[in-house]
Amino acid sequence: MAMKIKVLGCGEAFDDRYVNTSLLLESGGCKVLLDCGYSVPPQLWRSVEDASAIDLIYISHAHADHYFGVPAVLGRMWEEGRTKPLILMSQPSVLDHIRQLMDFGYTGLSARFKYQIEYMPIQPGRTWEWKHLSFDFAPTRHAVSNLGIRVQTGGKTFCYSGDGTVTNETRALFTGADLVIHEAYRFEPLPIHADIPGLIQMAEEQRVRGLAFVHVQRDLRAKPERIHEAIAEARGRAIVSMPEPLSDFEV
Repeated sequence: MAMKIKVLGCGEAFDDRYVNTSLLLESGGCKVLLDCGYSVPPQLWRSVEDASAIDLIYISHAHADHYFGVPAVLGRMWEEGRTKPLILMSQPSVLDHIRQLMDFGYTGLSARFKYQIEYMPIQPGRTWEWKHLSFDFAPTRHAVSNLGIRVQTGGKTFCYSGDGTVTNETRALFTGADLVIHEAYRFEPLPIHADIPGLIQMAEEQRVRGLAFVHVQRDLRAKPERIHEAIAEARGRAIVSMPEPLSDFEV
């Protein structure tokens, strides 16, 4: 069964031109939102009008540009009459952050929801099966604990990094993937962010078929010639790209 992925946003934390990095995965009638930062909700609402359409929200880590949009999304679901249950999936500590954020943002509102929220704690090394999809997770190296995610169905594999540098664990997670959407903050190696040459090399070594750069540092993204040159020079098996907002992929 195919997976369709829409890039709702591809921006970094303090980008004034691009919406925070967020992806919408659709497969077999299921819709999964991957990360929901503070600038994501309007883009999501324009793309998905039905308040009951999203089945599951995955949050990679507790940074504002990856989860501060959750209260607004949940609040609008309530306001528009959602009754269908919703799954929130993340690390246990991040789920606690989300609960607190709801109370800070809209005190008492979650008690009025007419839909049930299932908080699904996940951890590296443990596969979670849901409907026809299979989920696996691995840690990157970032300023806070971040888990990359691998989604599989019908022999197809899609991966998303969240933020952080490639680790041995994420190398294994990405191996043989049809598509990896990965943060690509700079050209130079950094302790807590991935670098573009390193990602291209990783994709070649791990036999990744498609690699897409998101969360590129805003000044670098504004003058993308160097990135385009690196993409053109890529000689491995992976098809490398830097998608714009609302770009679509299918695996």
